[in-house]
Formats: sequence, C-alpha cells, structure tokens
Amino acid sequence: MTPQAEATSLLEDLGIKGLPIVPEQICRKLGIHYNEDPLKDLDGALVLNPKTGTGIICVNNLIAEQGRKNFTAAHELGHWCMDSLELNAFFCPRGLMESFKPTIMPMELRANEFAAEFLMPKFLYQSLVDARSPSWNEIKELAVLSQTTLTATAIRFIDLTAAACCLIVSQEGRIAWFRKSVEFRPYIPMDNRFLSPGTVAHAIFQGDMPHDSFEDVKADNWVSGRGVKPYTEILEWSLPLNSYGHVLTLLYDEEGISGWDEDGEADGEEIEGEPPTFHKK
Repeated sequence: MTPQAEATSLLEDLGIKGLPIVPEQICRKLGIHYNEDPLKDLDGALVLNPKTGTGIICVNNLIAEQGRKNFTAAHELGHWCMDSLELNAFFCPRGLMESFKPTIMPMELRANEFAAEFLMPKFLYQSLVDARSPSWNEIKELAVLSQTTLTATAIRFIDLTAAACCLIVSQEGRIAWFRKSVEFRPYIPMDNRFLSPGTVAHAIFQGDMPHDSFEDVKADNWVSGRGVKPYTEILEWSLPLNSYGHVLTLLYDEEGISGWDEDGEADGEEIEGEPPTFHKK
C-alpha cells in the first residue's frame, strides 16, 4: 500500500473521525511507549521489540513547536506501520522531518508522506481546504485545527487545493525548495536560486517588515514561461519563519497567467535536490 493508504487504514482501525489527531495518544492505544528526551542530531527515533511487537518512540524535547513534535511522532509511526519487518530501529536525523525532497532516503520520504496523511487526512481535510482560498490566515487556521506546523499545513493545502498557488521556501536569500498545486502552471527557474530584488521575500531578508496580505509583484521575479510578460503580475504573500531562518512565500495566480496550452501534455522536470516540478514545454 501507499503511505497515504497505510495512514488511512490505521485511522480507520482506530475509529478516528475528527481533528486534531494526537500521536502521543495514538501511541498509548497501540501499546507504544512515547517519550521526549534530548537527542543529539536527531529529531526522532523508533526502537522495536520484535518479540512482543511493541516499541518506543522518542521525540527530541528540544524541538520548540508542538506541531513539529506531532509530525515527528507521526513519522515514527509511519516506520512502525510500514518498515518494522525490515528494521528494528530507526534514527531520524535533524532537519529530515517535513521534507519531501526526492533526494532523501525513500524510506524516510515514505514516513513523511505517511505523517502528512495521518495528521491531515484527506477524508477530513479536503472539505476544509475546499472552503478556503489561498491565504496565510486560512492556512494558520488549519494548522491550529490539526496541531501541525505552518510549513506542513501549507504543503497539505497546496496538495489538496483547486486554486493555482505555490509554496516557496527560501533560506539565506536563496530558494531552497518549492511545492506547486496541480493548477499552478508557470515554471519556477532554479538555475539561479537567488531571490530577485523585486520580491517581497528578498525585502524580508534585507530586514523589511512584510505586509499581512498578498501584494502584486511582477511575475517574472518568480516565474517564467509562455504568458509571463514584463507587465504580468502575480500575488505574493511572504512571511518570515524566524525559528528556522526561512521565509515562506505563497504565490497565487488568481487571474490565471495566459499563454498555457491547456490541452498539451505536462512535462515533468525534476531538479536535483528539489521536489518535482511540472511545467509546459
């Protein structure tokens, strides 16, 4: 089964039908001991007892956000569900959680996909996303409902929304990675990852305070492709995530940048070290 199917199956077995889903409580139901301790260079760990089928999940108590602790514990539950026949112990490095880069180990990527579906299951989350337009205020509301981090919630929103929007995560003035919704058509160049001076995200790294709303910016500061002209604009809402030194950017192509061939085939281009991106030839 896929990680998403595994997560859904476990939720069904547990009879869970509402948010939030709290991994610590799930561990107790499954007979897994949950603990928080300082872990050097690790976010979380899972150690199994193959004779009894029980185990211990340990989450680094130095993690500041409860939402990130929840994701870490759900990640370890993913290993428990999917990988326990292969290994008896899993030690998950710091910075691995909430990453969907194709360069990370497949087993760890699957555990992250499991965690996202487990904490924000589609059968509960889809209607919540459908009722909301792209907005950091809306995503923050969802994060509170599911007790997940802003980044994880934004990724889930992007994956489920019918709107044309994109999450871009920047660090030290450079694009680190991005996640696009199905309807977001423009191409995001990654050859030069430095942020354009014409973006709000660049201004934040220079010390400016961001606005608490979308701002019109020239689209070619962020994207390229047919329909992106010097006068074309796109909506940008960027905000600093100071605990990690990141800037999170929500791009919203509300009007629909013209020039894309709707009937053409999408060409999948994968940037090394980044999530897959899809754009038109």
